Amino acid sequence: MKNLGKHTDPNEKSKGKYVVIGLAALLLAGGAYFGVTRVFNNSPEKPKETVTAKDTPSSSREKTAASSKKKAAKKTTTSSTKKAKKKKTTESSKKKKTKESSTSKKQESSEKKSSTKAKKKNLDVTALTQSAGKVYYDVYYFKDKQDFSSKNSEQTVAANVIELFIMDYALAQNDGGNQMIQDKKLTEWLTPMIQQNDINATNVLIDHYGMDKLNEYFKAQGYPDTQINRRMVDINVRITEDDNYTSLNDCMKLLKKIYDNREKEPQKNMLEILKGQVIRTKIPQKLPENTAVANITGEQQNVENDIGLVLTEDNPFAIVVLTKEVTDIVKTRTAIADFSLAATKLK
Repeated sequence: MKNLGKHTDPNEKSKGKYVVIGLAALLLAGGAYFGVTRVFNNSPEKPKETVTAKDTPSSSREKTAASSKKKAAKKTTTSSTKKAKKKKTTESSKKKKTKESSTSKKQESSEKKSSTKAKKKNLDVTALTQSAGKVYYDVYYFKDKQDFSSKNSEQTVAANVIELFIMDYALAQNDGGNQMIQDKKLTEWLTPMIQQNDINATNVLIDHYGMDKLNEYFKAQGYPDTQINRRMVDINVRITEDDNYTSLNDCMKLLKKIYDNREKEPQKNMLEILKGQVIRTKIPQKLPENTAVANITGEQQNVENDIGLVLTEDNPFAIVVLTKEVTDIVKTRTAIADFSLAATKLK
């Protein structure tokens, strides 16, 4: 048989048919994929924060709402805190202003009181301080506790003022004024000693009690500058030995003691004896006759002293004036009298 060409096996034709069909299927699948991809790529983009791999749309909304509430709560808290701080600042400012106002009022009140005190302390001491080489003075008002002092207290010559301290000791002993000394009651010695500067009576008591015991008592009572070193002598006799001493502070302390205990013994007795003073050349000299004065004066060469209580009804006071290096007796005594009168006029 004549060979007309290459013979094709039926099985090979069948294989080619399947290849064609496979390619067509691939092309269709590729086209479909491309079309679907374009459709999805052209759809609107979703918010990134709306859904996550773990959250559902519902839980996302709840989370967003919770976040909003926290922000709102934080804002409210911040606002409240600011208001509270503002309120606290305002209250603090008000309290500060109130405190400042109160302090200001207190200062004004204090200034007024100081001004009142300053007005009250207007005693003219020029004449007094110029009346002697050395002057110590003090006026103490018992009602308002005002004190007008030279503030120069130091030990100085006592002269007869020492007799008030002797009386303080004598009446503090057992039996008080009923003690018998040289056949006389104590008060019979004290009265002339205080009211008339009777140096004989003073010397009797100094000899009876003894200087050492007297000085020990003065020290124990808080009179450190008061000391007896000799018996009393006539005013015209020049002192050649150690003198008797006291001070501004010691005298004022004893006068206050007498006044504060004036309703008790022995100070009541002391006050009555002092009121009977007959030497009125200094503190009482220019005062009205009805003014109650309980004082004891003292004189010695170049020394003019006077201390006592001026018992006016409205403004009683204690007064002490001690001087030394006196050159004009009349001038010094007049200055003390004027000073005492001026003290009674202070209200």
